[in-house]
Amino acid sequence: MEDVFILNVSVILLSGFIAGCVCKYFKISPLIGYLLVGALIGPGGLDLTGAKALQKEIESEKQLLKLREKFSSPFDDAAESETSFSTFSEEPLVADAGVDADADAEVAADAEAAAVTDADARVDAEIKAQEAEREWERQEERLEELVAEAHESKRAIDAVTEFGCLLLLFSIGIEFTFDKLAATARYMFVGGLLQMLLTIAGTFAVCMAFQMEWQAALAIGCVVALSSTALVYRSMTDLGVADTKRAQATLGLLIFQDIALVPLLLILPRILGVGEASDANLWIANPWLDMVVKSVAFCGIVLLLKYANIRVIISRLANLQANDMVILYAIVVLVVMCLAAMLLGLTPALGALAAGITLGENRLTHQIDALVLPFRETFSAIFFISLGMLTDFSHVVQHPILCLVVLAAAISFKALCATLALRACCMDFRGSLAYGTSIAQIGELAFMILSMASGVIDPMVYNTILFLSVASLVLTPNMVKIALTKFGMKPEEKKSTGKDEALAPELRRAIAEAKGQVIIVIGAGHLGKRVADELGTLGALVCLVDFNPVNLHPFKQNGVATVVGDGADQNVLRAAGIDHSGAVFVTVPRDDLALNVVRSVHDMFPALPIVARVRYNLNVSALKRAGAIRVFCEEEHIAEELVQVLQEAAKYAKVSHADAGA
Repeated sequence: MEDVFILNVSVILLSGFIAGCVCKYFKISPLIGYLLVGALIGPGGLDLTGAKALQKEIESEKQLLKLREKFSSPFDDAAESETSFSTFSEEPLVADAGVDADADAEVAADAEAAAVTDADARVDAEIKAQEAEREWERQEERLEELVAEAHESKRAIDAVTEFGCLLLLFSIGIEFTFDKLAATARYMFVGGLLQMLLTIAGTFAVCMAFQMEWQAALAIGCVVALSSTALVYRSMTDLGVADTKRAQATLGLLIFQDIALVPLLLILPRILGVGEASDANLWIANPWLDMVVKSVAFCGIVLLLKYANIRVIISRLANLQANDMVILYAIVVLVVMCLAAMLLGLTPALGALAAGITLGENRLTHQIDALVLPFRETFSAIFFISLGMLTDFSHVVQHPILCLVVLAAAISFKALCATLALRACCMDFRGSLAYGTSIAQIGELAFMILSMASGVIDPMVYNTILFLSVASLVLTPNMVKIALTKFGMKPEEKKSTGKDEALAPELRRAIAEAKGQVIIVIGAGHLGKRVADELGTLGALVCLVDFNPVNLHPFKQNGVATVVGDGADQNVLRAAGIDHSGAVFVTVPRDDLALNVVRSVHDMFPALPIVARVRYNLNVSALKRAGAIRVFCEEEHIAEELVQVLQEAAKYAKVSHADAGA
């Protein structure tokens, strides 16, 4: 069983790696590649994981057992016939007792031969029956092994997939701040609530019109109401509109959906009649009131842990200056909060979201997010590939018109509901239509509700909703691009977050107190530290950017503004104060990274002075073309140093030779 699980995970990871490389080459979102490759390798496609083949083998074993059970009666009939034959052969001996001796001897010989034959037949029948029984037991054991193997492999894959989903919720929680809550409160609570209510009500009405059970109709409505925060935000970032007011308002709706997922996961199991807690686990006799009380208690735990993190734990953890301790603490908090939620009878999704909230809004938040990023991306890949594997191509081939009609109708209806919600929050009509269309897909987190409700939804409807979800996610980047570029919106200036909310808090205070501009140093290696130290002694306001938080720790302890992240990321540059910057020094150790950083800075502010460091002389011209006004080459500097050493050595040799001649 372990071998099957390892094989399946290996196939998923290898397929994800290939899909990611192809998507990066063609500049497509990797999440789309994960969904498509999952659909290709899954049971509905090539079945590289062997799930469909294993299921067929289980079905064949079941059919064989049914046939053996059906035809097992002849053995019993044969035994009964043998018993009746022996009884019949003994009766004439009693009836013909008065015949002559020869006849008696002849009859006795025939009876003895019949008895021997009867005994041999009985022995043969018993042997065959025993062999048939042993074969029956072997087939039953084989069937049990196959079923257990399928269940264990599926359970392990589901566990890995669920952990990826929990990490997505954790990342949402860690980005959740009260500042963002206040900035988008109207769109989040008014627009988000209106959009979900309209979508759920409309979908519920349509499902009831097709005579579905009301529980299934409600579950489908909740599934359709959720959108994909990750894909929409990434698509907006690629288009360079993520910082606009309209985009931030739309993200408020998406954040509301992510938060609303938690109460839905608490309420729906009781409505659907799945996963209900036993009476022994209830604090209060009424299960609904018990859920409310436990949720309030859990919120109290979250607030206490957040206070402890800010006041006590994080400062001591930062003093350790160890990445491994930071990431271990983040994982421990995630696991403990999920376990606490489960012990209270709540969903682990609530624990994952709460873990992110408790670790947010402190000095290590960016560091924790950066350190958890590789784990999140890896498990997210498995999560999206697993979603793609759920797609059944045979259902799509058998009902192509139905699938396409449902897809078009669902996207159109959801776009209409989102447009009305954004318009109700006073967004202009074209902007509401464009951004409402951009969130008209079925989100990846909706699969948690769909899998929960699989037992109450008709299989045909279930497969149709699966196709709708995966297909809408695949179409999302193109939907966002078309909606935001072809719907004729009025041009909108980017939100001035670079000078306000986007700035790192300590840098915001420093800019308010100091006079002059910020000097950004990207790369906190040995050279970057020297440059930052020298600028600091000259009285300049310095902000140091590096992907490794350990390199930034000594400067942060000394009050220097630092930002953790990729220096080529425009959001990171805005947090570092590029809108207030007077110059940028690029001191990263790799030439390709330096080129990306220079290009990104030059694209944002073409007139901003950029000084860069490269290793190889052949890359100097590339960085100058990218926008650097001055490039220092290590290779050239070393060559000059060597030439200087050789010249000094030659002078010394001449002087020594002249002294020797004298």
